[in-house]
Amino acid sequence: MIAKLLLIFMTGVFIPPQDTTNFTLPVDSSDIHARTVDSQTLDSLTSDEVFSYNEVAPNPETLWSRIQRWLIQTIGYIMDNRWVSVAIRFIFFLIFAIVFVGLINQILGGNLSSAFSKKSGAESLSLNIKASELQKTDYDVLLNKALSNQNFRDAVRILYLKALQQLDQSGLITWKPDKTNYDYVKELNAHPVHSSFKKLTYFYEYVEYGHFSIDESGFNNVERIFREFSEKTSG
Repeated sequence: MIAKLLLIFMTGVFIPPQDTTNFTLPVDSSDIHARTVDSQTLDSLTSDEVFSYNEVAPNPETLWSRIQRWLIQTIGYIMDNRWVSVAIRFIFFLIFAIVFVGLINQILGGNLSSAFSKKSGAESLSLNIKASELQKTDYDVLLNKALSNQNFRDAVRILYLKALQQLDQSGLITWKPDKTNYDYVKELNAHPVHSSFKKLTYFYEYVEYGHFSIDESGFNNVERIFREFSEKTSG
């Protein structure tokens, strides 16, 4: 095995050098015959309709592709302009802020402005009437007048004031001018009338402070809740 390796090594080392003599290629001395076309044949070929290329090639670009190219170029120009780019970003963030505020206002039930005050939306509502007016006012007369004029918004407010009158007369609440309707709801937490009065409070705030309109069908629903409230109050 060792002898074979030595033989291979010696064979690779002692390869005789190849002959590096330069060879010169023989010169091509053959005759060259150039072929030409006579003028008559050339004229007949050029006048052939097959070789007529006067047709206008159709434009591969469609109207939509041209519009796309124009839009891309316009957007590129706008984005390269610093002031236009700033204005577009400002408008984008403004729209985003409006949508965000609207979403928050929807979540808070339309009481976004009151969410930053010391009291909640329900707590900030106050009834601006005097104690003497609450006790002496005949709300049935006012209610009939509002219904005869189909003024259902005023009718809802009158029913709510009548409910406060009944609660005060029955001793279930202590009425004060500086109290809010939410205060009265809290006072009734342990009474069976709490649920009905809370619903009346919701409809009252919905119509009075939310400035929503109400039709006869909506008022009939409020009146039904008021009858349930009256039964629980007298019971």
